[in-house]
Amino acid sequence: MTSNKTSHKTGETTGDTATWNRQDHPGKLLRIGGSLIDNGRGDKARTMAIEALGDRPDDPLVAAVARRIFQYEMPGFHRDMLLDRARNAAYRTAIEANARGRTVLDIGTGSGLLAIMAAKAGAAHVYACEGNAMLAATARTIVEANGLSDRITVFTTHSSRLDRNKDLGGGVDMIVSEVFADDLLGEYVLPTLDHARAELCAPGAIILPESAEIIVALADYPQKPADLSDIEGVDLSLFTPHARLHPTVRNGDPSFIVRSDPASMFHFDFSKGLPSERQSNVTLQSHGGSVGGIAQWLRIGFGGGVAYENAPGGDSDAHWGVCWTPLAEVLETRPGERFDVGGWHDDVALVLWDEG
Repeated sequence: MTSNKTSHKTGETTGDTATWNRQDHPGKLLRIGGSLIDNGRGDKARTMAIEALGDRPDDPLVAAVARRIFQYEMPGFHRDMLLDRARNAAYRTAIEANARGRTVLDIGTGSGLLAIMAAKAGAAHVYACEGNAMLAATARTIVEANGLSDRITVFTTHSSRLDRNKDLGGGVDMIVSEVFADDLLGEYVLPTLDHARAELCAPGAIILPESAEIIVALADYPQKPADLSDIEGVDLSLFTPHARLHPTVRNGDPSFIVRSDPASMFHFDFSKGLPSERQSNVTLQSHGGSVGGIAQWLRIGFGGGVAYENAPGGDSDAHWGVCWTPLAEVLETRPGERFDVGGWHDDVALVLWDEG
């Protein structure tokens, strides 16, 4: 799909798709599909693409255009998240231990997987919400295909727009969500869960996961700083601060070497209100060798001894990356050499630094 959104926003946004020939106008199909998604009507774009496929199921051009519509502005993490077996198993174990007899709200349901887990685990009823209209429509279809439409209600909206009484029958007994970024905070998990706890839950409701920690360690990762001092004869070194260098590293990358024991920088208890801004620091002791930066990853607690962690060197299926904050220069260290690492977060961002 073209990255030029203007062409979508100025395209057609309404109209009966039957009034034009989808088979002969793939460009129009693409423009209208993109425009519908841009205007929050991804469910209609999805329906239109499915109808086009039905009109000409053996046409590779129509299939390719439909695929671009299905994937338009779709975050790339969805596929990797669904293939993260350790993550799925941790959620399933925790949901099976807690969902029976409870009314459950799945925030950011995506494919509907966690909602289906809760229904199969014996939840009295499951509500699921998804702000992406195309994903919400697909989740609803998946729920129906699994014979659970009478037990799962999918709302096409963000959880902040739900009403405790009108939508959720007076409030839910359990929240389940997975709105965690690589740095935990970037997908607005704190304000989302603060709102859900205060406005959508019945008294005594539980939240899964229960907690999370931001873990840090010293590490080395081969890197070559970008030299922008001579690009076609132009000195662009002032652009260097904008050039991100390895912001995340895939788990299992053998070139990424942890050089200290890990430490917990921040702990979050999702059952309680949390400060919107905190600063902390930890002291890390090098095991020796070259240290090029600070590694940061997640440890997520579900209660009952169930936890998930995407520590470096672990499961290569982990869909969360290990975040990487490089030092100003790579340092050769002795065993036991100490580094003071600072950290700060607000509702949506985390920053780390070497205090020197």
